[in-house]
Amino acid sequence: MNQTPYDHLPYRCQPIEWTAPERLALASRLHGGPAPDLRQYRVLELGCGDGSNLLPMAYYRPQSEFYGIDSAATQIDLAQHRQTQLKQDNIRFFPLDFCQADDHLEGKFDFIIVHGVFSWVPDSVRDALFVLCQKRLTDNGLLYLNYNTKPGWNIRGMVRDYLLAHTGKTGTLQQRALQAQHTASKMAQLLSQPQASEAHPFSTLLANEFRFVCENHYSYVAHEFLAEHNKAYWRSEFMALAEHYGLYPIADADYNYPSGKVDAALPQQLLSQALTGPSLEDSVDLISYRQLHTPILSKQQAAHPSMETSSLIDLHVASCLQPVQPHWYQHPNGYQVEVKNAQLAIALEHLFRLWPASAPIATILDQSQSIMEDLLLLHNNGLVELRLPEASRLPPDSAQLNPLNQQELQWGGYFTTASHQRVTADLHSATAGHA
Repeated sequence: MNQTPYDHLPYRCQPIEWTAPERLALASRLHGGPAPDLRQYRVLELGCGDGSNLLPMAYYRPQSEFYGIDSAATQIDLAQHRQTQLKQDNIRFFPLDFCQADDHLEGKFDFIIVHGVFSWVPDSVRDALFVLCQKRLTDNGLLYLNYNTKPGWNIRGMVRDYLLAHTGKTGTLQQRALQAQHTASKMAQLLSQPQASEAHPFSTLLANEFRFVCENHYSYVAHEFLAEHNKAYWRSEFMALAEHYGLYPIADADYNYPSGKVDAALPQQLLSQALTGPSLEDSVDLISYRQLHTPILSKQQAAHPSMETSSLIDLHVASCLQPVQPHWYQHPNGYQVEVKNAQLAIALEHLFRLWPASAPIATILDQSQSIMEDLLLLHNNGLVELRLPEASRLPPDSAQLNPLNQQELQWGGYFTTASHQRVTADLHSATAGHA
């Protein structure tokens, strides 16, 4: 197999929290999509890199099977070495080109994960990915992928074009990435000089985009801004492509993360004022300056387009909201929220003592419409976690580091929890010291 840019400069891979099977299945259920059986399932990751996302999934879910494919042989070698270190027998890695992967796979998969691939390959490979996923996804299965989105990538794409032209093709990929970051730093400083304070708002926007280049790891800059292929799509354009292959969007996987939250009132405002333009979805992205989408797709169309409180029946809830004063609760990110309903306030205090464990909603709250709406609002803003009952089967978090955690700290300075959350070494040290 020919060497790829990822062989020359490995991408710094990390676990992607919202790709965990339990989180994908929850997002699908809340948005009217299918629900794969979480007692036992098969997961395929296309573009798995060094296994940083797939290895912790498999470690905490020994009852299921995991397969990782990547065209960078050096990354697959590293993933297989790590698998050997952890003595995991429910995961396999293959160094394969996506266009030939189907010949080496058997059976279908309940979850297919394609992170950091779709926008970064030529159209022929993109289409081959759709064909592969359509063929290998079960009827109730979920496909996750992400892609760069217009209009946000119209601006970021211009920064990419500038950096590509400025760095040329001399030197190694790492050298060019570091040069791109140095150039971006100078551009950000130039655009932020005092005399620029009265400049057009575009200058501020552009300065922020150049700072974004500086703030990220050079391997990200290399494969995002200096890659041969990087194509952004309007959402309507992507949806048309997906539906051509019999795949239908359910929801974005990061719907309640800062990267994916959208004002719930915005679509209706656009509709009521006849401002939908060519597409409602594209108009929402235009106003939101959307730069990335993380769609979950299925062979089935969603039963309802938006969340309904009836979807919360039988779910569990977990909360790390800490009481700070009467009726007020604070998230670890610093955000504070006022809770006026007495029953919900009592439940939050109980859940805070249980954290990170969860409790069945039915055991701590009545399921009146107003309380369920408040709970859904807290969840959609990332302040409480809703969980499927099957997620309670995952091993509980412990202050003691397991063998996976110990290895991850050596590999990348972080470790992954059973719920697929990444904890940095600094944060762990601070928490352990406080305990």
